[in-house]
Order: sequence, then structure tokens, then C-alpha cells
Amino acid sequence: MSATVKHFPAIADPHLIHQYLKADGVVVIEGATTRESIDGVLEETGTVLAGQTFALAAKSSTFATELLMNPLFIDLAKRILTDTCIVFYEQDRTVSISEPQVSQTSMLCAEPGSAPWGLRRQDDCHHISHPAKRESDLGIMYAANDFTTENGAVRVVIGSNNWTDQRDPTEEEESLVELRKGDALLWLGSTYHGRASNTTDQASVLLSAIATPGYLRQEENQYLAVPWEVAEQYPTTVQRFLGYSVSRPYGGAVEHMEPLDYLKVKGDWSKYVPVDLI
Repeated sequence: MSATVKHFPAIADPHLIHQYLKADGVVVIEGATTRESIDGVLEETGTVLAGQTFALAAKSSTFATELLMNPLFIDLAKRILTDTCIVFYEQDRTVSISEPQVSQTSMLCAEPGSAPWGLRRQDDCHHISHPAKRESDLGIMYAANDFTTENGAVRVVIGSNNWTDQRDPTEEEESLVELRKGDALLWLGSTYHGRASNTTDQASVLLSAIATPGYLRQEENQYLAVPWEVAEQYPTTVQRFLGYSVSRPYGGAVEHMEPLDYLKVKGDWSKYVPVDLI
């Protein structure tokens, strides 16, 4: 018999959730966002296409400023994906911190009669060997409507984040996760997950965001997927999470400048106040 995914309220202690994520690779957060916020995203995106629609952070400001920046998701992303290194320069040693960035945002729509979405690991993009010495991805999926076993529930293999690459998941090891509208599923990139088939006459929609360390390449090129003309309308915290910041010491710099500083002065060195990128 398959295991059961652990459920937490949105106000649960992030430290406790982190422990279960490390053990099981997946948890459910009940009431992770409001139904009003979900409706706001759907209104801004308009017609939902079957399959996967990318660049959701560009298509919905509500998603970019609220769901993407969910405090619990950001807290756990920093716990799991932040990395530090010691940088030696001349006679000094300094700790450089690389913080998480957005890897991909998307909408997943299972139309009536749609086939299952095959099991996969999110960290395939980052060429990770398993069990992962260090996680490269953390994802969150919000249910845009009630999810049941009939209309496209999320398929997960609990504990598969601890497996080697030689072990393949079986049907008996899968768990189907049902969600209420506004609930969210958090999963590690090393955990097998997918979607069940939709045997009902109504579509089911998931709103998804994935974070990755600042020193890794983003699965979706955020600077093209979310062009600056859109990103500049967002708060600085969103801009930095989308990747408009340096992964210390130097990753992602422009003219050895922080991207946001470069954009502010439009590359004019005479207006730039130098900062130490280390």
C-alpha cells in the first residue's frame, strides 16, 4: 500500500516542514493561498490552454507578486537552495552567499479525457545524480480548482528523493494527492511526480513555480520569458528572485555590476556607485 503525503496548515513551522521534505520529498500545504488570489491569476491569464503554459510570472502579476513570493515557499527555498562559499582574494577571505532564483513558472491544465502526465524528476534539467548530494530544485504547485483522483490528481512517489538512479518507480509505490482549491504541493526536485488522467468533463489546473540555486542555469530563461518591460513593474524582491541579482561572488553580473543597478543607470558608469560583489 502506498504511503500518505503529510499535510500542514499554511501557518506551520517552516523548520518542521523542511524536515518532512527531506524525509519524504513532498508535503501538502492546506490553504497556501486564497481562492480570491487563484481567481485573480485565472482572470489575468484568460483562456487556459491544454497542456503546459510557460512564463506564468509574465502573464499574471498576481501570480508573480503573491503566489510566487509565498513567504513559506521563499523561506524553504532559502533553507534548501542557498549556498555559501569562502572566497580568497589577496589577503582576505570572505563568505559569498548565492541565494535562490526562479527556474520556471507555468500553468498545467488537464483537459477532460487527457492522458496521465508521466513520472519524472524536476532536477533532470540540472544533471543531478541520485541520491542528490545537494538539491537543485524546489517546486510549489497550487490547485486552481478542487483536485480529485478522477480529474487529474498529482502523482508522487514518497521518499523517492532518497533513491539511486538505478531504481525506477512502480505503480504500487505511487500516491495520488487530492487538493482543495488554494492548497499547494511542495516537492523536492529529486522526487518523482506527475499527473493522473482526467476522466471527468471538467478541466483541472495547477499553477506552478520552481526555484533553483543562484549558481545554476534556470530551466526557463526568465529574461526572455519575463522581459524587463514586464519585470520593471514588479517589486524589487520579485525582480531579484527572477534573477536580476548577482549570485555572489560574480554570477550574473553585467559590466561587473548588479543587474538592477545596471538597469537603473542604463549602463552609464558616471551614475554608478560601485559595490563589492564578493
